[in-house]
Amino acid sequence: MKHTSFLIAALAFILNACGNQTPSQETAAEKTAVHPEAGLIHLGADQVKRAGITWGAVENRAISTNLALTGELRIHPENRAVVSAFSAGILSNLHTGLNRNVQKGDLIATLRNPELVDLQQQYLENRDKLAFLKTEFERYKTLRDDNATAAKNLLKAEAELHAATTTGQLLAAKLRFYGVDPEKRNPSDIRTELRITAPVSGVVTAVHLSAGTAVIAGAPICEIADFSALHADLFVFEKDILKVKAGQKAKLSFPGAPGKTLNATVYAVDRVLDPAKNALRIHTRIEPGAGLTLTDGAYCDAQLQLDQPVVSPALPQDAFVREGLDEYILLLDKEVNGAVYFKALKVKTLGTESGRTAFSPETALPGDARFVRSGAYFVWSQGKVEEFAEEE
Repeated sequence: MKHTSFLIAALAFILNACGNQTPSQETAAEKTAVHPEAGLIHLGADQVKRAGITWGAVENRAISTNLALTGELRIHPENRAVVSAFSAGILSNLHTGLNRNVQKGDLIATLRNPELVDLQQQYLENRDKLAFLKTEFERYKTLRDDNATAAKNLLKAEAELHAATTTGQLLAAKLRFYGVDPEKRNPSDIRTELRITAPVSGVVTAVHLSAGTAVIAGAPICEIADFSALHADLFVFEKDILKVKAGQKAKLSFPGAPGKTLNATVYAVDRVLDPAKNALRIHTRIEPGAGLTLTDGAYCDAQLQLDQPVVSPALPQDAFVREGLDEYILLLDKEVNGAVYFKALKVKTLGTESGRTAFSPETALPGDARFVRSGAYFVWSQGKVEEFAEEE
């Protein structure tokens, strides 16, 4: 009986203590009961009302989505040229310089080569000899017709004529290789320098030799790149390959030019994965605009527009918060006596139409999930405040 009386008295004391608890103590007890769960952002009822925070279910909408890609600006090898010395000699003059525009066929450099003089001498001597051999052949042919000489003399003259003709053709081919027109050569007009010209139009991107340098055959003199062929190579990972095809549009942006974009069109898709990137390269032709000076090798971001609208979960634009390169939406986790608790979920936005933004979540969304639709940045800021408080 005494034990029973003691238990009744103790229970009455506990109930009386709970009834006399102040509002601040209740809030602290409530917070202690809930807030230790990792990743939750807590807001009181007054904060929700004051900030005008609303939440609701996601919508499923068919929105023309974008595929976020990274890439680089490139000029492919077929639009580049290394201008080389095609013979040994002395670089007598360099007729261009770094970053200069050149047209195909423009003079790049001149090269002195003594062998060129010897080659022209051999060609002119053979040409004179060829004229004599033709005359001799015709003379022996006439004598044979009159039975005045042996047939072997005619055969010998014919063989020498053929040999001289072949030698002349070979010498002429060598002169043309050096850029010399053999038909215009004569003893009073002997070329002493080789003319090296631009094989493509473009900009000189590198100069390797100076005037007066002794060079060997094949030594690079300068490099030329055709910047009109500059395009953006975008990288598509394997899971998205089937979404990409020629003709799709893209918008390019650059870290050094915030707020400016360039339009581009996919014109080719590689058939082999790039081993260095472990991704597929797609090639886009850039439309001029925005007053940007583009550089080969520069990094770029891209939003590739997919052709067919895809039904995806969507929320108002104000429902998304961004921190660095990451994007989040805020899931309503629970409500306790007017206080609410939110959890941030990482997503990737796909496209926006009529104020609604489609997104792709990193993890599956609960079927009855509700998310912040307005005031997301206020909720996010409250979460940062709580983080700092916990650190202190």
